[in-house]
Amino acid sequence: MKNFFSVFLLAACCAAAGAENNHIRIGYPSAGALINGQVGTVLANTDILAKNGLDAEVTPFLYGSQMQEALLAGKIDVALTSEANFVNLAAKFPCKVIATLGPAGRIAVMVREGSPLNKVSDLKGKTVTTVFGTSAHYPAVQWLLKAGLTPDKDVKLVHMAAAEGRAALMKGDIDAIVIWDPFVEDFIEKKAARMLDYSPSFFTTTVVSAEFLKNEPAAAVNFLAALQQAVLYMAKNHALANGWLAKTMGVSAEIIDKGSAFNTSYARAKKLKDINLAPAKDLLTRLQQIADFNLASGLLKEKSPVLENVDPSFAKTAREKALAGKFDPAAVSVKEK
Repeated sequence: MKNFFSVFLLAACCAAAGAENNHIRIGYPSAGALINGQVGTVLANTDILAKNGLDAEVTPFLYGSQMQEALLAGKIDVALTSEANFVNLAAKFPCKVIATLGPAGRIAVMVREGSPLNKVSDLKGKTVTTVFGTSAHYPAVQWLLKAGLTPDKDVKLVHMAAAEGRAALMKGDIDAIVIWDPFVEDFIEKKAARMLDYSPSFFTTTVVSAEFLKNEPAAAVNFLAALQQAVLYMAKNHALANGWLAKTMGVSAEIIDKGSAFNTSYARAKKLKDINLAPAKDLLTRLQQIADFNLASGLLKEKSPVLENVDPSFAKTAREKALAGKFDPAAVSVKEK
């Protein structure tokens, strides 16, 4: 009953907000992150946002840290980002997760092709790198613990930027890396590295400033309706969306395609009803796990209030609006091919 009332109240507010400002500023990752990356390029290169009544600025960011800083500084209203980035943001900034695009591919612990290491437990006494504070950090530690290894005792786990870590693995300066798609697939395709273990649960989050949600609830719903349409457009136009992202990603469109196949909407969506952006239990569980881990490991001084800052009501209202309307991906105008 409470959820129904929340959705009803939000719909009523949006219906009464016809005079609201529909200007919205959106940030997305242009390198290093799948699904959010393709959907961001769709929003940037089509008229989907305009067709939903939005006057939008869509800005690409090379690094998640830059996008976080832009949200903190009030330069963007929305960030298409990862679950780990939301955990870090919620600890210091009033914001909410109002949607998710689902998994963004795999996270994997990888060793060089030809390495004598064949399982995670073989990493005892070795050096492993990942990017601390990102979505790869928590699973990196969990894989080690599951294998009976204690980080910083049995294994030297070190922080290194993604590009530096990949280069260090190839030079033999480290023994293993915990990295995410599309770089997992890139290593595999090049026969440069192989997986010891992996997980296809690298979650995306759509994070919006609390101020924007308070002041512009109708624009937030219109944005999520547009976001659902953009996801379907991506699903029906793999080559085009992957080609856009490949220009800034540093890997081929084919690699992007293979890494994205773990996302259900990307792989299977045929109609708008196949796409549900509302945050679900699996995402909530992962947010709590990362929040607990970041506090215990000293990455955060106070526990991030993640669960109380997830609001699925906007996505539910937007889904109803999107399904009640008509959307033809073939009728979308493209600014750049």
